[in-house]
Amino acid sequence: MEIRLTKRFLAAVRRLPAVDAAAVDSALAQLLATFGRPHAHTGGSVRPIRAPVYELRVTLALRVVFAREGDELKVDFVGTHAEVQRYLRNTR
Repeated sequence: MEIRLTKRFLAAVRRLPAVDAAAVDSALAQLLATFGRPHAHTGGSVRPIRAPVYELRVTLALRVVFAREGDELKVDFVGTHAEVQRYLRNTR
């Protein structure tokens, strides 16, 4: 499995403070090790939103939205909980 970062996601990460961008990098690095192993991430930071879309908690305030597309995890958005809710409403 591999991670694909969209242009929208990369642009959003560039606008984050350096400490948040580093936290996103760290969370994405751990994602590959735990995704698809439910017992590894049930108490952790991955939460299903609606198939095949998931949310990855990076910090208390910051979330990453990604979708499973075959053997790929397409990472498309990063933002606060409220921003994720707006994103999801607008991308149905």
